[in-house]
Amino acid sequence: MSTTEIIVVNWNNRRETLACVGAVEAQLGDAGGASITVVDNGSTDGSVTALAAQHPRVKLFALRENRGFTGGLAAALAGSDATNVVFLNNDAVPEPGWLAALVRAIDDASDDVVSVGGKIVDPTGQQLDFIGGVLTFDGHAFQNGFRYPVGSRDEPRSGDELLFACGGNMISRRAKLAELGGFDGDYFAYLEDVDFGWRTWIAGGRVLFEPRALVRHASSTTSNRLGDFERGVLFERNALQTAMKNYEDLAASGASVFYTYLHRLHHYATTRNARANELTRAAIGELHAPRRPSRAGFVQRLRNRAMRPPLAAIDDPLTAMQFRALDWIFRNEARLAEKRADVQRRRKRSDAEIFERFPLHVVPTYPGDDALLRGPIFSLLRPRLRSVDRELGDIIRA
Repeated sequence: MSTTEIIVVNWNNRRETLACVGAVEAQLGDAGGASITVVDNGSTDGSVTALAAQHPRVKLFALRENRGFTGGLAAALAGSDATNVVFLNNDAVPEPGWLAALVRAIDDASDDVVSVGGKIVDPTGQQLDFIGGVLTFDGHAFQNGFRYPVGSRDEPRSGDELLFACGGNMISRRAKLAELGGFDGDYFAYLEDVDFGWRTWIAGGRVLFEPRALVRHASSTTSNRLGDFERGVLFERNALQTAMKNYEDLAASGASVFYTYLHRLHHYATTRNARANELTRAAIGELHAPRRPSRAGFVQRLRNRAMRPPLAAIDDPLTAMQFRALDWIFRNEARLAEKRADVQRRRKRSDAEIFERFPLHVVPTYPGDDALLRGPIFSLLRPRLRSVDRELGDIIRA
């Protein structure tokens, strides 16, 4: 008989985590050999004490610091010998039959299936959260139908393939998860499940969907505590990592990624910062030919230069966010190269085959993207893989 370990990661979310664990405990009898592990990421809100008192059967890892979602999962997995592991967000509450549906789906699946993703709706049960996702050419991803009314979108059926499952409601065969390296610890949080899904398909595995494994999720309850800009840094650096590690032909497909990042960085820098006009002043070759200098003119130019205010200063958090993400990439270049080599050594499927199943998406997302993605240079750099053009509002509702 297979055994299943449900892993929940908590950071200062005592109330939501207690509700989540209570709902899971009520279903343990539906899957023989099931247990719960909670990893606490250095919470200061009394989470550990409350969990120990109210749920004494739960295995509890109390970490001294916040290691993020990926670090918390890694801490639990290091001591796990379960056949299957379930990742469940701590701000999610499973519906009856959830655990049995997940375990049945993975146990009945063929050997090449690594993970099965469940369905996620909002706390009211009226809006979609996750029924599958799309990968954009630059390493970002979106939850297809996010915040659209339940029943308004075509949904995958039980056993249909996904490019990736949502890390907030999924089950994996632990041995296969470990063989593929699990979730990348450098991600901390966000897009780690997208990266793992892509790596799964690269290595010859598959990911399936099980809509009967349903949870209600209060989206961003934990992540809101990080703040928009800290989350933004993680989203940007993790998207870059995902593209850089996983594209089969990085020289061909990476050009569009880096050109797009450069365009967005330029747009933020020149439109959102103090004295940004200094960044767009004409180059010397665009100016009229200088007149023959006079002594008086020379002195005046020196005075003007002395009185001139400083050049542009980055005082916009969104611009700083982009630079911080890029800085991390450059500082960790060697490790990224090693991880990329490991991914490519495992390759059994080409990107062409993967994206024939799950087309890359080109989606204007940031200010200035419309002009960029319709421009002549981007058309030359666009990855030569199957892709589709979509509008953001057709995929999610903000």
